[in-house]
This record gives sequence, structure tokens and C-alpha cells, in this order.
Amino acid sequence: MSTDLLYPDGRIMVFCKAPEPGRVKTRLAASIGDAAAATVHEYLAWHCLNRLARAAIAPVELWCTPDVGHDFFRRCAAEYGLVLKQQTGECLGQRMEQAFSNALSQSRNAVVVGTDCPTLDTAYIRAAFAALEQQDAVLGPAEDGGYVLLGLRKPQPPLFADMPWGTSKVLAKTRSRLTGKVKELSTLWDIDDVDDLRRLRDSADELALERGFSEYLVKLIGRKPIL
Repeated sequence: MSTDLLYPDGRIMVFCKAPEPGRVKTRLAASIGDAAAATVHEYLAWHCLNRLARAAIAPVELWCTPDVGHDFFRRCAAEYGLVLKQQTGECLGQRMEQAFSNALSQSRNAVVVGTDCPTLDTAYIRAAFAALEQQDAVLGPAEDGGYVLLGLRKPQPPLFADMPWGTSKVLAKTRSRLTGKVKELSTLWDIDDVDDLRRLRDSADELALERGFSEYLVKLIGRKPIL
């Protein structure tokens, strides 16, 4: 394992769906269409992976669905040298529990993130791993009542059972179930609807979005109004 990493005995697990129209960003797709939503999802995934894979914080694993053999995941692995892992389980909770069980059997700690939070940067991930040096868990809240990051030192299966995924109740229920010492990071925003896309367009420079992504957002939703 590389000693050039800041936390070589940790794991960053990136949960990601293949960018297939009609199967990703369905809430956003209701406003912009399935194809455009899938394109946004793909751009967000590249943005996330580009940051994390180049940050040299901890080994990065891309947890894939529906299949690690999908061309998109193969391209990600080739571009960033990622380890591809297959999500298994009938629901998100089961898939996350299995991923943590796998990672924590081989590493000191692990964090899981999705790909739809463009504000999640390397400093945030570093803060999560720094917290896990002394805490049992770390939680990154999302503005919509979910979370953008969860980190654990030991498996906590109750965090994933009977959770109302995709609702504003996830964060509160997760808080109530976490055991041990918990560090909570700052609250971030992610991409759920067109208003979030406008916010992303307006934050493109600050977030260092890839030029193609920024141009696509302008093409999709127009330029920022001049006040």
C-alpha cells in the first residue's frame, strides 16, 4: 500500500450509479429530462473522482451499480487507477452496510461519499479522516436533511436498517443511531433539482468546475442573470 498517502490505512468509498438515463437523478430529470440528468450525473461523478483520486488522502474505491463492467466505470478506473467494487444488496442500506463491513475488515477506518455534492473537497475529506483518529464516527450533513459523508472506525449496522433514504429524515435518524464519540462536519449542499443546478452554475469558478461542465450548465439552464 502506498506510503505517499496521508491516511494509507483508511478507505474512501465512492458510491456511484452508472449514468444511465432514467436511472439516475430522477428528481432532477423531472425538470430537465432523463438524458440531461444522466449527463449532469456523469459530470458530477468526474468532478468528484478527479478531486479525490488526485488528493493522495487515502485509497479510493469506486463502489459501482449496476455492474463494475459498465463502460463508464472502466473509464473511471483507467483514468484514475481506481479499485472497482460491486455494490451488493437489495437496498441502499444493505449496500452501504456491506461496503463498510468489507472496508473495515481491511482498514483502520473508512468514509463513504456519493458523487452529487460538488462542494465536497479534499479539505473536507482530510477533516473527516483527522476526526476519525480520535472519534468513532464522523458525519457530514447535507442542507436537504441527508448527509454527504459518513465515516466509521467500526461497523454500525443499525445506521442502515429501515432508513427512509432520499428523505429529509435521514440525517436526524442517523444522528440518533450513531454510537460512540461523533464529530460532525460543516453542512454542505448537493444537487437535487434545477435550483441546485443554478447554484452550481453560479459557483463554477469557486468550485473549479471543468470547463466542459460549466459550458454544459449554461447550455442547459442559461447564463446567470445580470442584476
